[in-house]
Amino acid sequence: MSKNDTRIVVFACNWDGLSCIEDAAQKRLTFPSCVNIVRVSCLSRVHTGFMLKALEMGADGVMLLGCDPRSCHFGIEEKLVDQNYEKARSIMRLLGLKEERLALVRLPHGDSVSFIKRVTDFADQFDKLDIVKFRGST
Repeated sequence: MSKNDTRIVVFACNWDGLSCIEDAAQKRLTFPSCVNIVRVSCLSRVHTGFMLKALEMGADGVMLLGCDPRSCHFGIEEKLVDQNYEKARSIMRLLGLKEERLALVRLPHGDSVSFIKRVTDFADQFDKLDIVKFRGST
């Protein structure tokens, strides 16, 4: 799979996750053009079904970009994020999909350099993975 064919969906929390992306833009840092950002109020609002639906609709990978656990604006939601993430990975295993297609990244506020590195590394891995997409996806 070439980089031109790769599609990545990043669900970014409205707080620290989005601040990393905004800081990257302000610093004129670039990330792969295959990355599509979806802003959410909190990663705890990203149900397992949303992650799997993104893959079904043709995404090669899904990244959850959220707050550092010590600075989450909702505090108690961290456990729910972990549960949904692990549930999605479990379903992916059952479906024969590679778990590497789903990533959970937690970064401190404004850490654009780490975001760029993580999302670029995530996108680059798809050149090496043999991706099997859901039937019916483009």
